[in-house]
Amino acid sequence: MRRPAGFTLVELIVVLAILAALAALAAPSFSRTIASARLRSGASEVRATLARARSLAVAGGQVRSVAFDLEKGEYGIDNEASLRRLPDTVGWGGVRVVGDRKERGGARVLFFPDGSAEEAEVTVTLPDGGRIRVTVDPLTGIVEAGT
Repeated sequence: MRRPAGFTLVELIVVLAILAALAALAAPSFSRTIASARLRSGASEVRATLARARSLAVAGGQVRSVAFDLEKGEYGIDNEASLRRLPDTVGWGGVRVVGDRKERGGARVLFFPDGSAEEAEVTVTLPDGGRIRVTVDPLTGIVEAGT
């Protein structure tokens, strides 16, 4: 007599156990990937905000600035109602502005009508030590994000 086609319960349990073990091994790498994507997203948003402030300064012919409130974790362009926040688990590693015009609990980066800016470096970090630096070139006002 032939055995009916299909899998036994034991075979199915063994396959499910193997799949569960593989999923458990892969889960930590996914969480690191998600945290890394949040870090890149946060640095990109900071870079875009700084670049937008430069564009507004050149187009409007007046000094514009980006204010960073390190205590609240917010930042934004002057005279704009909406402030931005970094993604969850991403924080400030520091904001350094040459000339060291520190404000209470934060800093302000100035952009001038000729396209130049104050030299600045904003560091965005993860709790596990990952970080990305966003820099502002003082002569050209160009903003770059890199490690």
